[in-house]
Amino acid sequence: MFETKKISDFRPKFSFKFPLVEKFRKIREDLLVDNDLLFLLTYMASLSTAHLSRDKIFTMASETKYSPSRYFAMVRDLAQKWHYDYATACELVAEKIKAERVKKLFNRLANAISAGEPDREFLEREWRAFKTIRKDEYDRNLESLRKWSDAYTSLLVSASLISVVVLLSVVIYSVGDPATTLIASAFGNFAICLFGVFMLFKAVPKDKKVHNLNIRSKEQFLSSKLLIPSVVVGIMLFIFLGLIPLMLGNYEFAGYGFLALGLAIFPIGLIAKIDDKKVSKRDEAFTSFIRSLGAIKGGAGVSIAEAIRRIDQKNLGELKDLAMELQKRLSLGLDPKLCWERFIGESGSYLIERLTPIFIDAVELGGDADAVGEIVSSSNLEMVLLRLKRDLISSGFVNLIIPLHLAMVSLMLFIDRILTIFTQYLSMLFATQVGGGDVFKNVPLQGVNLGIFAGIPAELLAQYTFFVILSITIANFLASNIVKGGGKFLYMYYASILFTLSGILMLVIPPLVEWAFTLPSFVEVLLGVSKYV
Repeated sequence: MFETKKISDFRPKFSFKFPLVEKFRKIREDLLVDNDLLFLLTYMASLSTAHLSRDKIFTMASETKYSPSRYFAMVRDLAQKWHYDYATACELVAEKIKAERVKKLFNRLANAISAGEPDREFLEREWRAFKTIRKDEYDRNLESLRKWSDAYTSLLVSASLISVVVLLSVVIYSVGDPATTLIASAFGNFAICLFGVFMLFKAVPKDKKVHNLNIRSKEQFLSSKLLIPSVVVGIMLFIFLGLIPLMLGNYEFAGYGFLALGLAIFPIGLIAKIDDKKVSKRDEAFTSFIRSLGAIKGGAGVSIAEAIRRIDQKNLGELKDLAMELQKRLSLGLDPKLCWERFIGESGSYLIERLTPIFIDAVELGGDADAVGEIVSSSNLEMVLLRLKRDLISSGFVNLIIPLHLAMVSLMLFIDRILTIFTQYLSMLFATQVGGGDVFKNVPLQGVNLGIFAGIPAELLAQYTFFVILSITIANFLASNIVKGGGKFLYMYYASILFTLSGILMLVIPPLVEWAFTLPSFVEVLLGVSKYV
């Protein structure tokens, strides 16, 4: 089931790899090394039920897609090509491994081989032990995530309050260039938000949910087709309806840019959300599916197609349609490898992509189907249960971050409009001469040259508010999906919600504030008071 290299792959060919790209690729692989190690131990424990030779087990393990497989390839080459014994080969390879957990595994493997322990007993024990270790580490990461999600909300509120204080300070008492101060504050706010997002990324358990195969689920295929056109159209609308009017002084229409971007990517976000729910249900159903498949095949000795037909469809859940399609293709005598690849691809699930080949390879090589089904279903169930714990934290975080986002954006817009109205009133007050007298004649707006209530252009205040809201919106939709742990298309779901809500607030809040505080009596009271000064 796992793809092996062809003869043509070893022929000399020109290839140029960008060092930075390769470095990021290696970092991405290292982030998922714990998951890959669990899948690899599951694979080897399943193969051991077929009572294969050690050479065959190491050869099969080295041909998998998991990141630690390259170390098994080194051991295989040392043992089969250079005639080292496996214990010495494992010790030599362990010296070159930087990942501490993988290094210890090879050292224990070398000790077990030297002691003459049967491979099946060692691999099954290591698989069970690593499941426990992985579960404990995942729980610790979730506890760290819970604390950092609370810290992120506090950090976000603090950054917003700092932005408001800077805005008030610049308007009330300005020293130096106000534009420089506001620009520095906007960049500082964005840096604080990105720091919070980065710390959330470090705290979350590293776990993929959606695979990257060419064959995808219907929702993923549709999202991939709509992604680039929708994002390009949304960004263009954001620039023409939001950014350009803001720079030209028509800041009242800047909210249309946010609203247009949110609505443009909303279809992708909605499709991604539907796909995310279906993938979660398929992962849950896969546990009973693969266990039942192994039990029926092992107990009745029938083919895979017949075993699938005998499974109670009521227990298949979201996998029912995919399983029935798989059964039909296998019954027609189509290539089993292509049938399973179609099943894996259309599921859209990362867990199904990683665990299904384990069952197929082990059974094809003569493994105990019942035992293999139990091993694979146990690993899948472990990951599903851990994800359910993560969903509790992520749902609470998202339910908090959306109303918090609304409150912070409303506060920024309220303060911006109040300051704009107040500076306009002061300009009217000091520009008006009462009864032709000279009480306020030649009195500057800056509070008798003290720099108090300096006349800051309304366009500058609007631009500052615009970019602070933009930075908060970007940080919040990134943080929401990082905590949730969804696929890349799910970013569009949270982005569409937050950009749309921000755009609506930017269009609604300023007119409401203008209506509430633009009262003729307010100016008349100020002018009436000035007569007695």
